Amino acid sequence: MPISRLSFLAAMAACLLPAMAQEPVIAGDGTARQEMQQIVDVQSARDPDLRPYRTMLRGLDAYADHLQLAPAAPLRFMLLPSTPEDTLDDVTLHLSADNLSIPIPLSAEGTFVLSRDKTAYDANADLVSNKKRASLRWQPDIHTPGLPPNVRRLGDLRLECEVRWAVEQEQLSFIMRNFFRMAGGPCHSALIHVPFPSRHTLASVEARSSTRSMSVRLKEDLRRYVPPLHDRSWDDNTLLILTYASETMASGKHPAINIH
Repeated sequence: MPISRLSFLAAMAACLLPAMAQEPVIAGDGTARQEMQQIVDVQSARDPDLRPYRTMLRGLDAYADHLQLAPAAPLRFMLLPSTPEDTLDDVTLHLSADNLSIPIPLSAEGTFVLSRDKTAYDANADLVSNKKRASLRWQPDIHTPGLPPNVRRLGDLRLECEVRWAVEQEQLSFIMRNFFRMAGGPCHSALIHVPFPSRHTLASVEARSSTRSMSVRLKEDLRRYVPPLHDRSWDDNTLLILTYASETMASGKHPAINIH
């Protein structure tokens, strides 16, 4: 494959799976009166953020198809603001269609569960927020229970990637989508690097499996890291240990930042 095509494929990865570096501002639960007002806002807001429900269901299908990657991890989704100026204050989600509005509960952390609903499917509903279009992003939120907050399991990340690819590939043009497929897909190709977000600035990320360890590449903003999704020599139970810059500064150690 010519080097120009390799470069093009790598560049396209950033377009397909943009990492969310911003830390969300979490809103609390509202009253019944506020909920009624928020439903009105969903229906009247100009350019509300939305995604077809049938498209999101492809993510549920991918989760079921690849559950062996993280058999103990439930599927949730997380909302994140697109920019530092955007927030999750008073955000609500609904499955919305003509004469249909089904609330989707949000947790205190901004996560939600999307279930299969025949009525919403038949109505060709959209997943709609009460925020302006493009002010929110979403990502799968898949965590094997029992791990510390700063530890990610590689199989969980691989499964998150499969869910995102299933949903987001339809947003690409036919040519771009097939370039990714020719490379093996973003979750399986060494040519495509998929960054994952961190809530805090990183000093380092280390992959550990049995007696092996490896430094994981950080992105320039130090809020994203690039795990070895494609490298099956690192099994699904590989743990990625995230060390935050604030921790190294507090301990007086110089952060070992690994950027390529």
